[in-house]
Amino acid sequence: MSEKTTGAALEKRKAEFEGAKDPITFAVIYNRLLTINREMGITMINTSISPIFAEAHDFSCAVCDWDCRIVSQVDGVPSHTASAMESVKAIVKYFGDDIHPGDVFVLNDPYMGGTHLQDVTIMKPIFFGGRLQFIAINRAHHGDVGGMEPGSYCPKATELFHEGVRIPPLRIYSGDEPIMDVINMIRINTRMPEEIWVDMKAQVASCNVGEKRILEMMEKYGEEKTRETIEDIHLYAENRMRDEIGRLPDGVYHGHATLDGDGLVDEPLDIKVKITIQGRDALVDFEGTSPQCLGPSNSPLANTATCVYVAFLTTVTTPDIPHNEGVYRPIRITAPEGSVVNPSGNAPVAYCTLDTACAILEACWMALADILPGRVPAGWNRWNGPTVSGVDPRNENFYVMFGFNGFGGAGGAQSADGRPYIGDGIDLGGLIAPNIETNEVDYPHITEFNEFTEDSCGAGEYRGGNGARYRIKFYDGAETNLVMFGDGRVNPPYGLFGGLPGTCNMAYINEGLAGEELLPAKGAVTLTDGGTFTSYPSGGGGWGDPKKRPAEKVAMDVKNGYISRRAAQEIYGVALTEGFGVDAAATAKLRG
Repeated sequence: MSEKTTGAALEKRKAEFEGAKDPITFAVIYNRLLTINREMGITMINTSISPIFAEAHDFSCAVCDWDCRIVSQVDGVPSHTASAMESVKAIVKYFGDDIHPGDVFVLNDPYMGGTHLQDVTIMKPIFFGGRLQFIAINRAHHGDVGGMEPGSYCPKATELFHEGVRIPPLRIYSGDEPIMDVINMIRINTRMPEEIWVDMKAQVASCNVGEKRILEMMEKYGEEKTRETIEDIHLYAENRMRDEIGRLPDGVYHGHATLDGDGLVDEPLDIKVKITIQGRDALVDFEGTSPQCLGPSNSPLANTATCVYVAFLTTVTTPDIPHNEGVYRPIRITAPEGSVVNPSGNAPVAYCTLDTACAILEACWMALADILPGRVPAGWNRWNGPTVSGVDPRNENFYVMFGFNGFGGAGGAQSADGRPYIGDGIDLGGLIAPNIETNEVDYPHITEFNEFTEDSCGAGEYRGGNGARYRIKFYDGAETNLVMFGDGRVNPPYGLFGGLPGTCNMAYINEGLAGEELLPAKGAVTLTDGGTFTSYPSGGGGWGDPKKRPAEKVAMDVKNGYISRRAAQEIYGVALTEGFGVDAAATAKLRG
């Protein structure tokens, strides 16, 4: 992009920004809300006790306004981007005028704005001048909420009630004091009652920080100026998104992604999307998507909508756009009731934020690829499990561990290779791989390796990122339960515009030992006396013709162990010397 083009874009952005009645106050309040989000997240990390929060950062903080519209969210995972707003709407609809200062509410019901049951949303209303002004939100994935399996990923679940405790709109604090009979009802339905309560209090503390900082902001700017600015923020984001959609050619664009299956019925699940661009509006329709399935791969509508919004936020617009309700207004979503992207009844949903969310995102990306080839990436990896649980022989305490180490790779995109070791597509790097040494202190295992897997990345002019093979050895004499809840065993991350797909996910117990077993993508197994778990997560897909990748980059990839000499020669058409140099004559012949 030239300096002239960049300057013109900045001037236009400045003109949009100055459309606010008071652009300086607009900038200050908007950035202050983002800072409040971040401080809420820091509070959660510092006060929670479960590694899934303090290490992996599997939570999100947000703020909604008086009309239940999300107004800011920058701290957390993208899969929570908009669905938390639907939980707030459910709380306000249920309690109506019976909401007071000092109240705190909880909800995890997937059919009332939640995602899966492990994602517990804590909400605190914020009053100023006797009126409800904002609602602080913390949504966090807890280690166990009951159900058929520890960790609450239940491969044999055929209804929501198999997956854990279902929490409708509930008040758990009144006058800033916990209502212990309600809280104990939740605790007793989990395998780790002390942990879930301490972590819920960390969520409340996070919301308390949000309340304190927002009240300070309102003391400074007053109710009228604050509300006026919030409306401007929503309108600014809406206009930004409408302008970006308006630059796309009108038309109908189709995308399609496939899940291997739900783990119970050996049939693929198709996610089909039709995106219609009409002026400054986008219509997203999932007609033709597979009917809801027997197993836990169903996605509630709030989760489906979030995946669509993430697709638009990552491709149609630029990262600096506010993540609020205004940005979603130009996007209208329809999904057949009773489909895998809008299930009815009490269908199980535990995998919805992982594999199904990735497939929804991928289908939208594929639909947008032809009109935004420079912005749409090739496929990212999907989850490769597992949940590990048991009794720690060192202290006789029950534990649940999520296998966040061994991440896969991102897809390549125009002008950029995919990031290695970054996790699945819908989380976009929002999850953090825990520290290996800390994991070994927290859980009864030893890590044998966690390193990039050669040739796992999809080849391309811009190659995918490598996955990282990962092995842990469990302590002898201990019974260990592993629950796999992944996908991508059959359908690897796709390549784009001549790029090749990444590898498929694979996982084993006791690889290379007696009793070696290839694990299913979804299923449970118990090890009775130690043993090992080994994960080979997929690398990302490649973008563009591999033979257009500069030979020097290919040579460096071989030197760094990302790809093999065989791949360099057979796929990229690059011949190397003994010392990782490029044999120019042989390469010209291979590429000719």
